[in-house]
Amino acid sequence: MSCKVRFAPSPTGFMHIGNARIAIVNYLFCKKNNGKFLFRVDDTDAIRSKKEYEDAIKADLEWLNIRYDETFRQSDRLSRYQDVLDILAAKGLAYRCFETPEELEYKRKLAISKGNPPVYDRSALKLTSNEIAKLDAENVPSYWRFKLPEKSISWHDFVLGDISYDLRSVSDPVIMKADGTFLYTFSSVVDDFDSGITHIIRGQDHVTNTAMQIAMFDEISDGKYHVNFAHLSLLVNKDGSQFSKRLGSSNLRDIREQGIDPMAIFDLLATLGTSMDTKPFTKLDDLIEYFDIEKFSSNSPKFDIEDIYKINRKILRSKSYVEVSHLGLSEAAYELVKDNITSYNDFAEWRTVLSSSYKSAFSPTAEDMEALKLFSEKLGTLNNPTEDEVKEAFNHVGKTLGISGKGLYHPIRQALTGMDQGPNLTSIIKLLGKAETLRRIQLVLR
Repeated sequence: MSCKVRFAPSPTGFMHIGNARIAIVNYLFCKKNNGKFLFRVDDTDAIRSKKEYEDAIKADLEWLNIRYDETFRQSDRLSRYQDVLDILAAKGLAYRCFETPEELEYKRKLAISKGNPPVYDRSALKLTSNEIAKLDAENVPSYWRFKLPEKSISWHDFVLGDISYDLRSVSDPVIMKADGTFLYTFSSVVDDFDSGITHIIRGQDHVTNTAMQIAMFDEISDGKYHVNFAHLSLLVNKDGSQFSKRLGSSNLRDIREQGIDPMAIFDLLATLGTSMDTKPFTKLDDLIEYFDIEKFSSNSPKFDIEDIYKINRKILRSKSYVEVSHLGLSEAAYELVKDNITSYNDFAEWRTVLSSSYKSAFSPTAEDMEALKLFSEKLGTLNNPTEDEVKEAFNHVGKTLGISGKGLYHPIRQALTGMDQGPNLTSIIKLLGKAETLRRIQLVLR
C-alpha cells in the first residue's frame, strides 16, 4: 500500500508524550507501508505560536530519529486558504456571520432551554445584501462559516471501526475568525488535499472534526478525494484519571534530559493501547515489522512514565560495547557496570567514579574507619592482588572485627564509589587496582 501521512503540531508549547505518540504511530505506519512522511507546522494562531516551540519540536523529532520527507508552515499558505474560501463562498458553501460571542452564547442557552441541540441557526444566511452592506458600513466584525450538508457522514476508522455522524446535529464550523485567522478545521483540510495525504492518524478528540472535514474534502475536490482515518484513544494516567501534560514528566525535553534512549519511547508508544506485548526493540526496523495499527483499541490506555524507564534499562543493558564506546568507558569498565546502567546519564557518573581524580564524599563512623584501616592494611601487604586475595582481605576484616554484610562492605563501597550499591565490590577493586583503591580509602580516612 502506498501512503502519505502527516504530523502537524501547533507550535504553542513543548512536545509531550501525547504529541510523540501521534508522531510515532504516523511514522511507523508510514514506514510499514513504504510511504511519505510530512511534517507540517500548524501555526495559523499567530498569537500563541512561537518560533522557540517550533524549533523545540524539530529538535525532539530529530532526537526521536523521525525523518520527514516534506515540511512547510501553514502561515506561508494564507493566500491559498483565502482562494479556497472565495471558491466556497461563490458556491454558497461559505458565508459571513456577524453575531458577537455574547449573542452566540445567548442563542446556545435559548436552544438548550427549549430542549433543542445548541446548533447555530444559520440566521446569517437570511441577511439581505443591503443588511450586510449596512453592517459593513457600521464596521461590525464578521467571521466565516462553512455550510455543512444536511446529511450523515460515514467512514471506516482503522481504530474505531464504522462511524456515522449526522451533520444536522452540529453547527456549521467557523473557518475564519473576525481577525482574519483561519481555523484548523478548514486550513488542515486544504493542506491535506494539496499535499495528497492518504491517511490521517490522530486523537479521538478529533472525531467530530472528521465528519465536518470529510464534507469539506468532498466540496473542495468535487467528491473525488478520499482520506482514510484512524483515531487513537486518548491517554489516561496510571490511576485512570484524565491525562494531563502538567502532571509528571511527560515533556519530551525532560525525558531526554534523563538519559532515555529514544527507542524506549518508540517501543512503549507503538504498542500502548494495543493487544500487543511491549518489547524492548533496539532497532527501528524490527519495531516497524512488529507494528500493526489495527491492533489499537478504542479504550484509553494508561500511561506510566515508569514503563519508559523500565524499557530503557533493558535496552541499555542489551547494548554491545561497540554501541556505547563513544560514551567514555573502557570495555572492561562497561562490562563491569552495564547491569547497573539505567540511563545514559549513568555513563557520565561512572566516568567520574572510575577516574583517577575521584574522591568520595563519604563521612565514615568510628566503626567504618576501623574496617577501612584494617582492609587497607591487609590489601597493602599484597603485591598484585587477585580476586581471591581481595576476598580473603574482606574475610580477614570480617573475622577480626566480628562484622559481616553491610557493616563490612558498605564503608568500603562508599569509600571507593560513593554509592550504596553497585557492581561486585571485588571486581571494582580489581578494575581500580591496588594503588587507586588504597588512595581512595586514605582520602576518606583523613
